[in-house]
Amino acid sequence: MSTAGYIVTVVAVWVLSGIVAVAVFLTRHGQRAWYWYPLGAVLGLLFVPIAVERGSRPTGRLEVRPAPAGTGPSAPGPGPRVLVGLDGSADSEHALRTAHRVLAGRVGELILTTVVDVAAVERGDRTAEEVDQLDRARDLLTDRAARLRRADGPPLPSSIEIVTGRPARALLDVAQARDVDMIVVGRRGRGLSNRLLGSVADQVLRDATRPVLLAASEDG
Repeated sequence: MSTAGYIVTVVAVWVLSGIVAVAVFLTRHGQRAWYWYPLGAVLGLLFVPIAVERGSRPTGRLEVRPAPAGTGPSAPGPGPRVLVGLDGSADSEHALRTAHRVLAGRVGELILTTVVDVAAVERGDRTAEEVDQLDRARDLLTDRAARLRRADGPPLPSSIEIVTGRPARALLDVAQARDVDMIVVGRRGRGLSNRLLGSVADQVLRDATRPVLLAASEDG
């Protein structure tokens, strides 16, 4: 191999190792900020331990509160607690409809949960994009709680949680912290997670210590 070819190969391996580290240890674990990719490409192999450390950080519970007034009963009932993971995808919407249809009148509390990018909450000086992500997460959960109020059947007492971290681990940690009796999640997600959430759902199903219901939309 010529000197030029050798240099090109070394540079390609260096850049690829950083990008793969971002995809495996950060993106799949809930840290999807675009700037990790150019940083990983520049740092290459040096970025691998950084990505491993950041990807293994524990779940952060950002907001935990009852659903806004007017979206359902104000206090949990005596029945079981059920966690529903939401991300706005068709399958997660179907998961919520399924939970309401099957459990209305039987559940004590429905915990609506979504996972946001860690970068959106770990710095005090959040960017406009990160603030917008948090606002969208709040709007998503508040809107879905309101839909439960308007849906046919008895309203479900609900609360909302916004968390950060590895998606599957974050949902399992909330389930553990709230001692839920069942977890309901969509089989697939949206955007990039449409390719990855299959493994997330499988991990929830594999690692959960309580019943899990996987719901797929009609076109899924």
